[in-house]
Amino acid sequence: MLDELHIRGLGVIEDAELRLAPGLTVVTGETGAGKTMVVTALQLLLGARADTALVRSGATSALIEAVVSPPPPEAVEWLDDDDDDVLVVSRELPADGRSRARIGGRLAPVSALGDVLGQHVEVHAQHEHVRLSRPEVQRALLDRFAGDAHARSLRDYRLAHSAWRELVDRQRRLRGDARERARELDRLRFEVAEIDGAEIDPEVDASLDRDLDLLANAEHVQLAAATAARALGSDGAGEPVGVAFDALRRLGIDDPAFVGLLERTTAVAAELTDLAGDLRAYGEAAEADPRRLAALQERQRLVNQLLRKYGSDLPAVLTYADEARSRLATLESEEAETDDLDGRVAEALRAVLDTARDVHRGRTLAAERLAGVVDDHLVDLGMPHATFEVAVDHDATAEPGADGMDRIVFLLAANPGEPARPVASAASGGERSRVSLAIEVALADVDDARVLVFDEVDAGIGGATALAVGQKLARLAGGHDGRRRQVLCVTHLAQLAAYADVHYVVEKGLAGGRTVTSARRVADDDRPAELARMLGGDATAAAGLEHARELLAHARARQAG
Repeated sequence: MLDELHIRGLGVIEDAELRLAPGLTVVTGETGAGKTMVVTALQLLLGARADTALVRSGATSALIEAVVSPPPPEAVEWLDDDDDDVLVVSRELPADGRSRARIGGRLAPVSALGDVLGQHVEVHAQHEHVRLSRPEVQRALLDRFAGDAHARSLRDYRLAHSAWRELVDRQRRLRGDARERARELDRLRFEVAEIDGAEIDPEVDASLDRDLDLLANAEHVQLAAATAARALGSDGAGEPVGVAFDALRRLGIDDPAFVGLLERTTAVAAELTDLAGDLRAYGEAAEADPRRLAALQERQRLVNQLLRKYGSDLPAVLTYADEARSRLATLESEEAETDDLDGRVAEALRAVLDTARDVHRGRTLAAERLAGVVDDHLVDLGMPHATFEVAVDHDATAEPGADGMDRIVFLLAANPGEPARPVASAASGGERSRVSLAIEVALADVDDARVLVFDEVDAGIGGATALAVGQKLARLAGGHDGRRRQVLCVTHLAQLAAYADVHYVVEKGLAGGRTVTSARRVADDDRPAELARMLGGDATAAAGLEHARELLAHARARQAG
């Protein structure tokens, strides 16, 4: 339940506070006073799109704040342990920036306002009958009226439809990409075969350049090695070393320093002998082999080709091959999947059609009940000869939609002998308003919404019909199940306002040379004067006051009856 509504800096409203209660609350006031801003404020608290033009001229921001009790279940994540009794929600509209929302005092996304309050506060704004003419709205209203069993059928249908749609989309993707997939399969198979066929060994193939250089220069290597070996042998550098060694050895001095020099000379001679031998062996091993040279050159060409196509080095080429094999396996799996996807799609479609028939049956039954209830309300609203119908056409040949396979149309024959036509074209503005109200009253009897808000629902009506509208709204507030419901109505008709449990008047005044608007709760003793003003007469004239008192007495009698 909405306990309080505080509005500051919104439109013409400088500061207004409404303390609400169960039952019917009406908001009245002169045209232009800003009473509709009360509904706008509630819409903003439900997450409606904000416009900075709504901020009062000269104000830095607008603020809408509401106190709700008890907190709705959807608000649990925003509550602290000590916030069990009430929930405070607010929305601030800076004049120069984006709006901010708070739930339980904590910053929240604006969308969260609708998540928390949307199931518990329902706003029926001006021109609701225009919205009711849209097919998707009519379908949603009929589904709401149909009840819990139908809601379960609709949920089952939507689950089945979602599963079928997913399979169909996948089937279309696979079929639509068949040529591209075939090309990719061919490419991947070729690439994997090319890399695997090369039998890459990174360690072995890394020595290709060295081996090729050695083979290509074999004759030069042999000549250089032989020349170096001779230069270091006994006929070359080894000869003077040998002479030095013999001279030192013959001297035979027993001196540690001398012995060290002799040992070093011996080591040099031995190293020269070993080095010369190694050079001869290296040169002899560097044998020219044209066949092996050609094979290594071909191997190098292949490796370089793989590097150009698949990676900067051989490990990268092998990684590419692994990824290609994985992608190849996926594509081959998809190719195999297309073989049995037709069967799965057909099975899923059967489930959709079966649940669609259940949904159609539920809508057909609900359509008959809704038409009867609305007709009864139309009699009370001054349209005793009108006939309301709900056409539910099931198109079994159409592609299933997200909400079923039915076309829903609200029809009205406003006068005897007239054919039933779509509501939008079958009635005058006032008649459409009454049809809209009749539908909403019928829906309210099955809805769980505890707060209903109506803005100018009495447009285009007056007199006895306005009294009937007031009675309908009072009935809504009383609740069909013994539970009191909050109904808030913005109205310009005294006949409707007479049924209020709580009456607020939005008034304009001057402060500091500027127009300001505030909301004042009308005391019981002051209600006749306010109703007399709404009736168009002098609020203090005896005749007007008497008429107002008669309206109040009539409303009390109808409510008591």
